Amino acid sequence: MDSVGPPEIMRILAVTDALGFHREAVVVPLWTKAKGEILIVRGQKLQISAPAEGDFEAWLAALPSTLKSMDLSAVRRA
Repeated sequence: MDSVGPPEIMRILAVTDALGFHREAVVVPLWTKAKGEILIVRGQKLQISAPAEGDFEAWLAALPSTLKSMDLSAVRRA
């Protein structure tokens, strides 16, 4: 997958919504990264890049546990 569109973005945001992250604190770039990437940018925003390689569905299914395993205390919660 070279880029993500509204359907994929909405599915990623559904995961972050369920985990209590404020929508304004989540950035989903339209471009993809090799295996996907999760960064904290500008100190308080969570940037989630979807994978260019592999199975998007499997990556998305693992996203909640990946986010839960990270120290995201700086990211604004709803």
